Amino acid sequence: MADGEAIWERLRAAADLYHMRRVKTISLLNEQRTSGYNFIRKRNDTRLQREIDYLGLFGVPASKILLIDPVEGDLFSSRSEAVGMKRKHPALKRIAIVTSSPHTRRAKLCFQRVYTGDVSIQVYSATSPSQSAETFSPIWIEYCKFFVYWICI
Repeated sequence: MADGEAIWERLRAAADLYHMRRVKTISLLNEQRTSGYNFIRKRNDTRLQREIDYLGLFGVPASKILLIDPVEGDLFSSRSEAVGMKRKHPALKRIAIVTSSPHTRRAKLCFQRVYTGDVSIQVYSATSPSQSAETFSPIWIEYCKFFVYWICI
């Protein structure tokens, strides 16, 4: 799952799953927003490029990273990622979602509602709750989001 202050812990966990051979590829949201200036490239990087570079630091080859296009105008970002994944890979039988611990229920809900049938959906928490960057954000916000997603999608 993309975005948020926990993106770096999610990427580290995805790299671990790749090296443990639990996943063959890693899918990232194709985020083209500017992230910041890269002094080596002498240009601004996109968020996506920063994420690919970060995975490279952990030994994940760029050829094993797949891009998922976001759904434009979708107010539910987690559902947008699930829909983007289904559009790109409609016949998947197994999905491992890497996210932060407060986000696990909402992430699984979104993928279960988008991927119906015989799809095994596993949610992998990137860190323990006490170590997640998002745990110290107001947790009630995540519960409100979960409730809204449960009702609306």
